[in-house]
Amino acid sequence: MKQNYFRRTTNLCGCLLIAAGAASAHAGPGALREACDAPQFAATLVPVTAAAPVPARVIALSQALFQWPAVPSQGHFVLASSAKGALVARAGEPLSGADETLALSVSADPVPPALARRFRFVGAGAVLQADDPARVTRALRGQALVVREDDHGRVLDVAALQAAGALDDAYASAATLDDLGVTPVATGARFAVWAPTAQSVAVCVFRSAEGASAEAVPLVRDDATGAWRGQAHAARRGGYYLYLVDVFVPGTGLVRNRVTDPYAISLNADSRRGFIGALADPALAPPGWQHDAAPSTVRRSVDMAIYELHLRDFSAGDASVPAAHRGKYLAFTDAASLGMRHLRALAQAGLTDVHLLPVFDLASVPERGCTTPRVAGGPADETQQAAVAAGAPTDCFNWGYDPFHYGAPEGSYASDVDDGAARVREFRAMVQGLHRAGLRVGMDVVYNHTVAAGQDARSVLDRVVPGYYQRLDAQGAIEHSTCCDNTATENLMMGK
Repeated sequence: MKQNYFRRTTNLCGCLLIAAGAASAHAGPGALREACDAPQFAATLVPVTAAAPVPARVIALSQALFQWPAVPSQGHFVLASSAKGALVARAGEPLSGADETLALSVSADPVPPALARRFRFVGAGAVLQADDPARVTRALRGQALVVREDDHGRVLDVAALQAAGALDDAYASAATLDDLGVTPVATGARFAVWAPTAQSVAVCVFRSAEGASAEAVPLVRDDATGAWRGQAHAARRGGYYLYLVDVFVPGTGLVRNRVTDPYAISLNADSRRGFIGALADPALAPPGWQHDAAPSTVRRSVDMAIYELHLRDFSAGDASVPAAHRGKYLAFTDAASLGMRHLRALAQAGLTDVHLLPVFDLASVPERGCTTPRVAGGPADETQQAAVAAGAPTDCFNWGYDPFHYGAPEGSYASDVDDGAARVREFRAMVQGLHRAGLRVGMDVVYNHTVAAGQDARSVLDRVVPGYYQRLDAQGAIEHSTCCDNTATENLMMGK
């Protein structure tokens, strides 16, 4: 997700509504507009028939090749699918509820070397082959189970799919897409989102950060890439948008997710809507941005001298900074402040780079109504820590290692949290201020985990393509070695 925030710098409510039988995103504009304006972040359109989720123990190596660890090759194997989650697979009984079944043959050939390298962590077991890859990708747009049956068609074993390998194979050309996100045009704006397993997608357009929707437009699927595209004529630069993604969620059913754009360049307060704009638009640049350049102070990377800095900590308590700028991007534009004078002195002494702790959209700081704990001095005990912990949910401070949107600046550091343009301009003004102080700028990025996954209100990627962007264990559960919900950067579109 390349964004030109750093041009010429060093790059170092939610609630869930169950509404069985609701219409899909192909419904009329009135129904879509109602969904756009709903307070819920998701609605279950059709609940899954089998209440207990099936562990995802089958690994899709490609669009046509699957590996089922620790399962023998004896028996008959089928890939069964149901668009609305009606599959029921009970041991000793025939499978029921399938819209379609596809016989899988046991492969006697070795796994191709490239796939064997990528999936070297997968345990030994039956390797299964599908003769019709197109039917596999169709199955992945609903509930899909691999079933091992006996000679009488009774279930011996069943597992769900970890589908990333199949999606990467089927939609490899998506890696070269350069139009994902929003593109303002003279007649509105074009939208594109990668959602290959979705059954339908619509875009909701809003003229303001808080107002009701102005338009809802069903998007059209590109079968070659898995991307959905469309144009909204009511969209305007400075407006906002989000998506309605109708997608099957394992263990839940067919769900309509009301979700922001993973490729958003900016957002409204608390990241509820994406911002309609283009980074090349002069309205998103501070004066002089086109001529700004990083200092030419480093010829080799080993010559870098780096100062790690938390953006809010830099100025939150500095009385020499105007009150409106304290803890904000704009504090770095106050050249006469004590902090900026100190940074200039360090630059003159040989410091080359300021490295910022995460400053792109994070989920742990409320962008409206955050508080700063007042902790009185006291004895050397746990009183202070307890006070800080009690106020953590609304604290204005956080290190920021809880990424929400990877391509948009954090709103709590902007002068106006509900103005998507302001945070972009002010982020760039911060970069300019540091350049003028003789310092290059880098920042931490946190691509190895997301703040949430699954059907959580703060989940973005996993509500657009469930099960794809997160790293899964042998049972299909999300790994948490990073602290949080690991991402699978080995997967094509997470790497993008």
